[in-house]
Amino acid sequence: MASHQFDQIVRSFLETGAIVYLSDDAVFIRALRNIVSRVIGFKGDALFPMAQTQAALEKCLELRDAGVPCVVFVERMLGDKPTTDFIIRLKREFPVVRMIVLTWEATRETVAYFFELGVSQVLVKPASANKVIEDLAATIHPPSVLKKQMDRCASLLDAGEYDAALEVTDRILLLKPDCAPGLVMRGDALMGIGEADKAVQAYMAAHESRPIFMAPLIKLAAAFDRMEDERALAYMKELDEISPLNPERKIELARQHLQRDETEKAEAYLTESVELAEREHLSITGDLTERIVDAVAARAPDLAAKYLMRVLDGKRVLGRDDLVHFNRLGIVLRGQGRWKEAVDVYKKALNIAQDDPAIHYNMGLAYWEGDERRTAMGCFEAALRLNPRFYEGSMGAAMNIGSLHLDLRQYEDAVPFFEHVLELDPQNDTARRRLDRARKRLPPVDRRSQEREAQARDEYNVDDLVAAPTKGQRDKGQRDKRQKDKGQKDSETKKGRSGKITRLDF
Repeated sequence: MASHQFDQIVRSFLETGAIVYLSDDAVFIRALRNIVSRVIGFKGDALFPMAQTQAALEKCLELRDAGVPCVVFVERMLGDKPTTDFIIRLKREFPVVRMIVLTWEATRETVAYFFELGVSQVLVKPASANKVIEDLAATIHPPSVLKKQMDRCASLLDAGEYDAALEVTDRILLLKPDCAPGLVMRGDALMGIGEADKAVQAYMAAHESRPIFMAPLIKLAAAFDRMEDERALAYMKELDEISPLNPERKIELARQHLQRDETEKAEAYLTESVELAEREHLSITGDLTERIVDAVAARAPDLAAKYLMRVLDGKRVLGRDDLVHFNRLGIVLRGQGRWKEAVDVYKKALNIAQDDPAIHYNMGLAYWEGDERRTAMGCFEAALRLNPRFYEGSMGAAMNIGSLHLDLRQYEDAVPFFEHVLELDPQNDTARRRLDRARKRLPPVDRRSQEREAQARDEYNVDDLVAAPTKGQRDKGQRDKRQKDKGQKDSETKKGRSGKITRLDF
């Protein structure tokens, strides 16, 4: 493709699209502006320079929401920190975005990893104007007949229309028989219709066609993993040789070795995974830690605890985002019977969020597992003071709190928690049995006292309903009372005279 054709591709793109560049390299920023305005001859406002990752991310998402296509230039290093985390976050939020990574040096391993993350081009600086335009054009390149067919096939696969996708792969492979992406799509379509063996053959053909292309290996590893085939580990190791900077693959390799009881090999891969994440300053280190725990907790809880502690101890500042790791660590330690260590973990978590009822509740579980029931109840009560309704919606929490009340013979306090479990799950036999047990142990009811209280309430209600007397009724009542008093006095006087009633004097 001639130079003027590259220029035309970029110019046409800029008429409706935009370029965002995340860079602190003033020389490159100036050069890119000159390329667009003088070499390309575009005078519109389509360039958006950014020096901060968050601002660049927000701008890209703003363009996405407005339906504006964009290309993003990203420096490999911004200041003294890698931008890998930005690339991962942007690709997650904006999957179809096109990115060009700018770097002063590029190894085979870093280029492979960037391509695996979804980067379109890696541009090594210093680069001539023609090289920048050529890479831009290659990133933007208008759809060819082959690309149109591949885009259609990708859409059909996303929609789950595997038979139609399979027909499109026939047309792709007629246009280019050794098209590795086309063969991968064919494998995906065959896998979708349940033809696993044929899918594996398509993936293998793609790998043989283009050994450096990682998609076939990824698909093969996943296919053999589902079939519990030994070849899954071999393909993953081949992938790791091509792109050794992917921390998530290290975790999967560790999981494979743990399935074979090869703990030392698994630990070596886990260590590499965490070191890679730390080196790249990935904010997803926490996510990776969760994946490590999920992958190894069942078979090697010691390893899960080790890496959780490593992540937490390695942080200079701990925040609420780390509470999930404290919680997972506490669960792992409790699962090993190390309840005292779990309590220490929860105490550290309370330094971050003393007002979090979940931490108090979890610490209560740890104390309970250590048979310190009174202390455990104190933790539960602290959680309830912070949020009296925190257990609502959780059968486990309600069941645990009710069961500890029952264990401590606090039968009346236990009742509402078991009742809540039965509200959520009316068929819960365990909760019903414990509720019946608690109710049977309640003190006997004083029936006579209840009847007197009921009668008093009824009388109060009757009196309360009597209408207030009118003024005329009040005056008549007073006259009747005076008349009655006068008659009573006259009667007493007559009785005194007759000697029937006498006054005793002392």
